[in-house]
Amino acid sequence: MTPSQFRATHTDITTWSSADIESYEHLVEGTDPGIARAAASGMHIVGRHAVGAEVIVDYALRTELPGLPPRPLAA
Repeated sequence: MTPSQFRATHTDITTWSSADIESYEHLVEGTDPGIARAAASGMHIVGRHAVGAEVIVDYALRTELPGLPPRPLAA
């Protein structure tokens, strides 16, 4: 299912349950190459902007984002 199909099936977003919202987020994350690239590289998306018809995704490392604590080390 694509995000568009999900929205068509679930119509009014104001009536979505928290599970619906979570499901939609996973669909978007799985189909958006910018989000996938950020997740694979450990980067964070800090913004998006358009240049003509192209959407540009702006990334930053966690260490470049003021106020965020360091990521805990994996066990």
